[in-house]
Amino acid sequence: MQHDELSLFLHAFNGIINGLKLYPPQHPANARFHTNLWQALQDVFADDSTVKIGIVDDTLYINNQLFADNPPAAKALLKLLDEYHIHGMEIFPELDALQLQTFVEMFNGGELNGELFDHQLDRVGIYAIRYAEAERDQEGSPARKAYDHALKTISHICDDIQAGKVPQTGQVVNAVEKIARQMIKTPYAMLALSMLKDYDNYTFTHSVNVSVIALTLGRACQLDNETLQVLGVGSLLHDLGKLKIEPEIIKKPGKLSSTEYEMIKRHPELGAEIAAQMTDIDPRIISMILGHHLHYDRSGYPQGKLEEPLSPLVDMTTIADTFDAITSLRAYRRPSSPLQAVAIMNKLSGSHLHPEYMEQFRHALGEFPVGSLVRLVSNEIGLIVDMDALNLDKSTIRIVRDRHGKTVDTPYDLLLEQSSEAIASEVDPLRLNIDISTLM
Repeated sequence: MQHDELSLFLHAFNGIINGLKLYPPQHPANARFHTNLWQALQDVFADDSTVKIGIVDDTLYINNQLFADNPPAAKALLKLLDEYHIHGMEIFPELDALQLQTFVEMFNGGELNGELFDHQLDRVGIYAIRYAEAERDQEGSPARKAYDHALKTISHICDDIQAGKVPQTGQVVNAVEKIARQMIKTPYAMLALSMLKDYDNYTFTHSVNVSVIALTLGRACQLDNETLQVLGVGSLLHDLGKLKIEPEIIKKPGKLSSTEYEMIKRHPELGAEIAAQMTDIDPRIISMILGHHLHYDRSGYPQGKLEEPLSPLVDMTTIADTFDAITSLRAYRRPSSPLQAVAIMNKLSGSHLHPEYMEQFRHALGEFPVGSLVRLVSNEIGLIVDMDALNLDKSTIRIVRDRHGKTVDTPYDLLLEQSSEAIASEVDPLRLNIDISTLM
């Protein structure tokens, strides 16, 4: 994002705020200020999927630009944000000009405040501006921040759907862009986070995990950036339809009745219907949502809803969906380790799963995938939390038990230059009562 465009946006925002102090809202001067702000916003959207404004260390930032020199326009906006207890906000491209005008008038009038920010905008039908915590105030590694941001996005989508609203495409695109950017820097640290599981919020974590895993596979298949973006969005939204099914059925611990199973089988179609209402949705995303339970041999469900040939992204999403499902704890099944999951999926290759993509996936995971709890030849036990993308035999292990089997006070990282020689075997975290999510 160009600094000039962000500065112009800031000054245009400040211009309309000053205009509203001097003139009535409908004054011609304010109409010009609104036009200037709208155009400045579109210029920013030309280069970025959202506009995020907030406070970090008592300094205003807009997207990736920190206004550390504190110019008058930044100082004025900073004062209002602080006064109204707004740590940050995010603007999505679905916003129209009239909604922007309404928002500015509400903001200037002090009608938007802190935790009620979203609720107050919802009352007037503005859903393309959301409250957002400052990213630099969040704890964790950059990979964990990207992961948590995607989780919040899915949570917001759930809220929108339950309220009868159409989810905002921009927030999904933004979440996937954060994951994709981080995967360029630390692909295996990002993939390791896909082993985070939350039984109580399975649909949320599963959606994010499938997106991360699918992007890992897409990178292994050397997809271009535009196609990776589509893959990331479609896989993040693949279970959208489950949000329209009763939670009691989704979370039922026992075997589903035939009626309940038929309801579950409707979720691809329900999800496709929701996605079709979203703005600027690539048709391949609809296919991914609709077809992620269709197998490579085209058994599965739903039948007769998609024309052949299907997008390759459908088969990639199916592999990612299968891997995360097998490695997740469910009421009716213990989770498999990453290596066990690959062994199970190998048997499905050529029937349920695309054999060529499955081969690429196996290669991308390596001999001992990230997220695996392992015992070293030294008898130490640790979690594989990262790998060298250029040399998969070079791994980072987070040690949790020493060679005597004693839990270490503070887990520490150990770099293995030759993992294949240093790792003795996989270890079952459930058997040792080790919660790997606390180690990420």
